[in-house]
Amino acid sequence: WLEVLGTPKPRRNDNSSRFGKYLQLQFDNSEAGLMAFGDKSVSKCKLAGSTCDVYLLEKNRVVTHDTEERTYHIFYQLLSAPDSQKSGFWSKLGGTNFDSFKYIGNTSTKKIEGKSDAEHFDHTVKTLALIGVKGDKLNALMCAIAAVMQLGNFAFKEQGGDADKSECTTPQEVKDLAKLMGVSENDLILSFTERTMKTKTETYKVPLSKSNAKDACDALAKEIYGKLFLWLVQEINAATRAEDNYKGGSMSSFGIIGMLDIFGFESFVVNRFEQLCINYANEKLQQKFTEDVFRAVQQEYEAEGIALAEISYDDNTDVLDLIESRTGLLAMLNEECIRPKGSDFDFVQKALQQNKKSPCLLTNKTDRMSFGVHHYAGKVMYNAEGFVGSNQDTLPTDLEDLMFKSDNEIVSQKPPEPEAAKGGRSAPKRQKSNIVGSTVWAKYKTQLSSLMSNLRKTSSRYIRCIKPNMKKKPILMEHIPTVEQLRCAGVVAAVTLARSAFPNRLDNNGVRFRYNSMWDKDAYPSRKTHGMDPVQAAACDADAILTCALKIKEFVDKEGNTKKAFVVGKTKTFFRAGAMEYLEANRATGLDSQASTIQKYARGYIIRKRFKDLVTGAAEKEKLQREELERQAKERKARFAREKADRDEGRKADKKKYEDKLKKVRQQMEEADEYKKQSLAEIADRKAKAEEEIEGLREQTSEEARKALMEPKKLAAQQKKKIEENTKLIEYLKKENKKIRKDHTKIKTKYDVVKSNNDKLIENNESTGENFDDLNETTGKVHQKNEDLTVTLEKAKKDNKKLKEKCMGKQEEYMSQAETRLEYQKTMARILNMIQDQSKEQQLVEDTVVIALECEAEAKAIMAALEAETGDGI
Repeated sequence: WLEVLGTPKPRRNDNSSRFGKYLQLQFDNSEAGLMAFGDKSVSKCKLAGSTCDVYLLEKNRVVTHDTEERTYHIFYQLLSAPDSQKSGFWSKLGGTNFDSFKYIGNTSTKKIEGKSDAEHFDHTVKTLALIGVKGDKLNALMCAIAAVMQLGNFAFKEQGGDADKSECTTPQEVKDLAKLMGVSENDLILSFTERTMKTKTETYKVPLSKSNAKDACDALAKEIYGKLFLWLVQEINAATRAEDNYKGGSMSSFGIIGMLDIFGFESFVVNRFEQLCINYANEKLQQKFTEDVFRAVQQEYEAEGIALAEISYDDNTDVLDLIESRTGLLAMLNEECIRPKGSDFDFVQKALQQNKKSPCLLTNKTDRMSFGVHHYAGKVMYNAEGFVGSNQDTLPTDLEDLMFKSDNEIVSQKPPEPEAAKGGRSAPKRQKSNIVGSTVWAKYKTQLSSLMSNLRKTSSRYIRCIKPNMKKKPILMEHIPTVEQLRCAGVVAAVTLARSAFPNRLDNNGVRFRYNSMWDKDAYPSRKTHGMDPVQAAACDADAILTCALKIKEFVDKEGNTKKAFVVGKTKTFFRAGAMEYLEANRATGLDSQASTIQKYARGYIIRKRFKDLVTGAAEKEKLQREELERQAKERKARFAREKADRDEGRKADKKKYEDKLKKVRQQMEEADEYKKQSLAEIADRKAKAEEEIEGLREQTSEEARKALMEPKKLAAQQKKKIEENTKLIEYLKKENKKIRKDHTKIKTKYDVVKSNNDKLIENNESTGENFDDLNETTGKVHQKNEDLTVTLEKAKKDNKKLKEKCMGKQEEYMSQAETRLEYQKTMARILNMIQDQSKEQQLVEDTVVIALECEAEAKAIMAALEAETGDGI
C-alpha cells in the first residue's frame, strides 16, 4: 500500500522508494520458555501483528520531477482507471489523462513490472479494502489525491502590473478545487495570494508575488500529500497493530523483529536538500554497521586470544561531526531558517567559514552556492539553492486554516496535541509567532536518533541489494556500477575493516596439513607435549611451522619490537597482508624429498607385483585360458544342436501349413464345380418353362385376336401405331439378348480357362512342395479371380433373368397385338369383298383394297420376324 504512494519510477529502474520505513513484526512469545522442554523444531512464538514507522517522504517529487522519470505511481494508476470508476470519486476526473494535470505529465512508460497502470489500480483498490479503506474512506483518499493533482493546474499573474501582488488566472480550476475540498472560492484564492503575518503584538496581511503564490500552491499540494500518506500509515497500523487486534487487546508486551528499509546513498548530477538528508541517514547507519562489524571482529579476536591492539580502522565520525555538531551544517541551516532574512547563500558561506578545518568539507571555488561533503561512499557536491525553503516545515497559517475548513476528513485532519506532563499541570504556553517554527532537519534528526536508539537495542543483520546492470537484463554484470553500489552500501568499508589487521585466516589443522613441507623440525621444534589435547597440539605445530616458513616476513615496528607475519589463535591462524600469498607461492619448495619418498614406495610396489605375476601368475593364467577354450567349445556345440532342432521344427510346421492350404484349395474347386452344375440345371428348367409359357400365350392370343377383328377402323389405326412402337422395342430387346448371350459365352470361356489353370496349379503343387510360398501366393490370386468371376457370373445371371422377364412381357404384348392385327386383316378382307360386291363407287373400292393390302403385308412381316426372333432367343 505504502509503495504505491511513496514509490516513483526513476531513471535507472521501475521502482525506488522515496521514504524510509521501519517495520516491526510483533510476536507472542509468552510460551517461548516452553521450547526448552519440548520439540525445538516447532516455534512457540506466534505472529501477533505489526507496526510501521515512516521517515522523510520526498514531497518535492509531488510538484516536480525529471522528464525521463515519473512521479508517484498512484497518480498514474488513478488516471488510468475506467472513467466510470474515477468519475465516481470526482466527476471532473472523467475523460482526463496524464496530460490533463501539469504535476503529472505524459510518460513513455506504459507498464510497470509487466502490468498496466489500470491493472495496478485495480489491485491497489482490492488491497486497500483488506485494511478497511473502502467506501467513504477510499473516496476521501482518492479525492485528496485528485486535489493534489488539481493544484498543479493553478496559474498566477501580476495584479494590475504590481510585481508584489498576484491574482489567479485559472478561475475554472479554482472553482473545481473549491467544490472538491468543500471550501469557498474566495478563501481558496486568498490563501494563495495573501499571507497573514502574526507577531506577539499584532496581526497583518501581506500580498504575495506571482512566484510566491505559486510556491504557496505547491506547498499546499505537498502538505496534503504528506497528510494522506501519514493517514494511510495510521490506517495500516490500526488494522495490524497487535495491541489492538491480538486477543482482544489483552496483551501489551510482544517480541519484536524489526526490518528497516531505507533509501540508499545518493549522488546525482545536481544534489539538493533531500539528498543531504538521505546521505546523513546513511552516515548514521554506516556508523552502526561499522560498529557491528568491529564488534564481530572483536568477538572473534577475543575468542581466539588475539590482542585487540592489532585492529585499526577508519570510521565516519568526522563526517557526522561536520553535519550535526554545534557549528555543523545542521546548526547553520537552522540558524538561517530562524533569521528573518535568512538565505541559501548566507548558509553556505557560514558553513564554509565555521568548518573550514574539517577534512570532510569540500569547497567549490567556481560556485559559491554549492559545497561538498566527503562521505564514506565518496565525494558529493550539493547545490544549496532552496535549502532554506525546503528546511522550513511550518506551513503558513492561511493554508492550515484552509485545510481545516475542508470537508475531506484526510485534508482537515489536525496534528495530535502534545500530552500534558504526568503528575501536574502543564506549563503555561507562551504566545508564539508564525514566522518561525520547527525545521524539517530538526524533526528528521529526532526521528533518526529514535530509530538508531531502537536499532542499538537489537541484534542487527544486514541485507545489501545490488543491481548488476543498468539495462535490466539477466545474466549481465557491469563491473563499474556494481563496484560503485558496493562502495555506496558500505560493503567495501566493512571488508576493509575486517581485513585491516589480518586479511586471511586458516584453521590450525589446515596450516599443519598444507605447509608441513616447509617445516624444518630440527631447527624449529614444536612445543607440544603428550599431555596436550589435539587443539593445543595443532596450535603449537602451526606456530612452529609458520615461524620456520615466514621467518623472512618478520619486521620491526616503530617501537623496535619484532613482529611476525602471523598470529596463532586457539583454533585459527591469522595472517598479515601478503603472508598467505607467500606461503602458497613457496609451498612446493619442500615437496622434493616427500615426492622422492612417495616414488620409492610406489616403485617398490610395482616391481614386487610384476615379479609375483611372473612366478605364480603364468600357470594360473594358462589354466584359465584352457578352461575358457573348453567352455567356448561346449557352448558352440550346444548352440549348433539348438539351431538344427529349430530348423527341423520349422520345416515340419511349414509342410503342415502347406498341406492344409492345398486341401482348402481343392475343397474350394469342388464347391465351384458343384455350383456350376446346379446353375446349368436351373437355366435348363427355366428354358423349358419359358417354352411352355410361350405356347400358352400363342393359344390365348389367337382367341383374343378373333374377338378384336370386330373393332372399327379407328381401332385399326391405334393398333398400327402400337405395332410400330412394339417393333422398335423388339429390335432393342433382340440386341440386348444377343449381348447377354455373348457375355454368357465369354464367362463360360473364362470359367473353363480358370478351371484349366486350377488343374495345372494342383499338378504343379504336387511336384513342387519346396516352392510352397510362391505357389501359395499364385493360388491366392487364382482364388481371388475365381471369386471375382463367380460374382460377375451371379450378376450376369441376375441381369439375364431380369431381361428375360422383360422380354417375355413384351413378347406377350406383341403377340396379342399381332393376332389382333391378323384377325383385323381377315375382317378387312371380308369387308373388302362386301364393298366390291355392293359399292358402286370405284374410287372407294380402290382405296379400301390398298389399305387392306398394306395391313396384310405388314402383319405377315411382323409375324415372320417375331417367329424368327422367338426361335433364336430360346
